[in-house]
Amino acid sequence: MEIYLIRHTTPAVERGICYGFSDIDVAPTFESEAARIKGLMPTKPMDVYASPLQRCSKLATYLYGSGFTTDRRLMELNFGDWEMQRWEDMGPDALQKWMDDFVYTRVPNGESYEDLYQRALEMLNEVISKGRDAVLVTHSGIIRALLAHVSGTPLEKSFDRRTEYGRIACLEAENNQIEIVFYNS
Repeated sequence: MEIYLIRHTTPAVERGICYGFSDIDVAPTFESEAARIKGLMPTKPMDVYASPLQRCSKLATYLYGSGFTTDRRLMELNFGDWEMQRWEDMGPDALQKWMDDFVYTRVPNGESYEDLYQRALEMLNEVISKGRDAVLVTHSGIIRALLAHVSGTPLEKSFDRRTEYGRIACLEAENNQIEIVFYNS
């Protein structure tokens, strides 16, 4: 079975702002970015899941109409008190503490990358257990975590892999094995 991981298109947010769980709309380039993605996706029947945040659900709607299910496990990292704050305004001590161990350190009133990884992996295992081709319209954090899992990359190194807006990765699951077929198309 194939599992397509699609990162949402460019969000309508100023550079330098921390956002994860925030429900940011899409940028004016949405239509052209979404059309590019649609042209790359196979037309075969697939189960489609999307983060409920509008930057993902709008893309899922564009690609598949109403034929998708939203799932909170596909949401980006919950940055808690840092949501919609400028990275530069958070203070070097708080930011450095988190950056020193972002995998396990929770953002104040938010979650850690390990928390995100666990819910992403739960979602992936559920999708695989159904045995049908699937699409996950989601966020960079989820995609990086899943690609790290599949490739055996430590979570600390998962940010070495760039995940661009509006890009696709494809996983193939067969006989309890998962591999990356392509990435960042």
